[in-house]
Amino acid sequence: MMKLQELEGARRQLDRVPPSPENWSARLPLLERLDALFSEPELENDPVLNRFYHEQCRRVIAEVRTWRGPGVRLWKLYSSAILVKDETGLVTGFDLNEGCTPACERRTRLRLSPGLVEEFAELVGRMFYTHGHLDHLGLAVADALLMRGKPVVAPGDAVRRWLLDGAVPAEEFQAEGVRCYRGVQRMADKEDVPNSAYAVTFQPGVTLLVRGDIYHWEELKPIYDRIESQGVKIDVMATSPFYQSGPDPVQETYRRFGCGFIPIHEWEFGHRLPVGRAGRATQTYADLYESFRIPGEAGKCAVLAWGESAGLHPTVSTDRREKHEKSIHTY
Repeated sequence: MMKLQELEGARRQLDRVPPSPENWSARLPLLERLDALFSEPELENDPVLNRFYHEQCRRVIAEVRTWRGPGVRLWKLYSSAILVKDETGLVTGFDLNEGCTPACERRTRLRLSPGLVEEFAELVGRMFYTHGHLDHLGLAVADALLMRGKPVVAPGDAVRRWLLDGAVPAEEFQAEGVRCYRGVQRMADKEDVPNSAYAVTFQPGVTLLVRGDIYHWEELKPIYDRIESQGVKIDVMATSPFYQSGPDPVQETYRRFGCGFIPIHEWEFGHRLPVGRAGRATQTYADLYESFRIPGEAGKCAVLAWGESAGLHPTVSTDRREKHEKSIHTY
């Protein structure tokens, strides 16, 4: 069994070297320490890891409650889950899931407690889900938000499939500062899954793009073309570096929009197959450093561990040819 002191010690070291352009290189060996700890087999069933994650959730909840701005701040949770709070006080969630949901049929211990589900539901003002896979869609979280009359947005397919009564299909959702783009996660051995990308603008004018699991360029390119044709300025993108066709999405996004990045979907233990093996699960933190090296070395990427946060800022230049040189960093 893993020792809680090891995880807490690694986290304390990261606290002493917070995300910043100056700390980009210095944080890598600290995050690689987490990689080594997370690589143990069956870790998703170790109650110590679950306790550690719950501690990071409580830390996020406390910080979000007390943060008052100015500007916009983002907090990282398990896998693809992020929370964003802007200077209006509104807290927006994206893909706040309940923890590790394996691809095969079994239970795991790396899960939100009922109490944490309720605390998140009290904290979050609105939630966007990209698609209906349970490593992204937290059913208990969504139900708790809907019980409180708070907006939950997801593709219509997910709303119907998971009986999310009261949720708004992304295809029908309209709100100032929010653009929903239809896409699909193509599946090799299953039916394709509708997946919405969201471009959400936060006060005082920072736009975050979240694509979920749109991994084929044939699906992502039309969204990028629409974003450009609409004149939407993307300041930061929360994304996995993974892709299955076309150009590298990190490099192509950087070329097109010159934006900053928050990597997500790392250490998704439910995707570590065969079940119970040691090693990586989706991407490690070291993988993220390699995939996001160019924007990272330019001061435009924050690789965040569970519970960490970063400030989001607008790009400086509106000329796409210059954005990657002149936009300010994402911390």
